[in-house]
Amino acid sequence: MPPFEKHILVCTNERPAGHPRPCCLSKNSEAILQAFKEALQQAGLKGKVRANRSGCLDACEKGPAVVVYPEGIWYRVTTVEQAKRIVKEHIVGGKVVSEWQSFK
Repeated sequence: MPPFEKHILVCTNERPAGHPRPCCLSKNSEAILQAFKEALQQAGLKGKVRANRSGCLDACEKGPAVVVYPEGIWYRVTTVEQAKRIVKEHIVGGKVVSEWQSFK
């Protein structure tokens, strides 16, 4: 199988209760990951673009953290709807969804 054209990494890191830094898993990142996977499949991109879980991306305060490679675009994605829009506009349409970029 050839390499993927793009990778979408979704932080699903979990920290213990009481940890001084937040974690993305407690902010619904698992559901966000599933939304990316479903949206990619619906767009016919299975085998071309891969969404998968990531450990800590060290953007905990801005999370849930998502990064799209090879562009290196970082997003703060808080809802399933945002994940679907990123697939539609960025992955399919080629336009970065700038209002959710967590690092510019």
